[in-house]
Amino acid sequence: MISVKLRDLHYQDKEAVTAMLRDPQVMRFLGPRRALAEDEADSWFETALANPTRFAIVEAKTDEFIGFCGVKQINGVPDFGYFIRSEFWGKGIAAKACELAVERLSSEIDLEIVQVFIADDNLASQRVAQKLGWQATHNASKDGEYGHYYRITM
Repeated sequence: MISVKLRDLHYQDKEAVTAMLRDPQVMRFLGPRRALAEDEADSWFETALANPTRFAIVEAKTDEFIGFCGVKQINGVPDFGYFIRSEFWGKGIAAKACELAVERLSSEIDLEIVQVFIADDNLASQRVAQKLGWQATHNASKDGEYGHYYRITM
């Protein structure tokens, strides 16, 4: 398994971040539910660099950017999420990154008020939640998708 760590976003991550944001597989359950255009991805990156929210997930030895994980305020509500470059899927990185983020955030935020929504079609994220022992609390619809809200446990 690839060893990962969390850190702040750096300017040298731009190429990897924008490529990830332009990947339709990655963006299927995020934001506008479509790959971003080049100018949208550039703008997204500049905003994330200037106003950091979620942690950057990076390979521990090489510092290569892999994805994002953590909490972002969306419409005034703390929302936990993660997204990872598709070439790193299926390697156990999401669960490890979530564990690291929850550990860090637990002293800064009340995890009971943090929302975690996983769409019914997002089977990979459902497996991550199960692996972490997170429990589905209720069915819901968010941004036109049906799914479940989960409770973060440590």
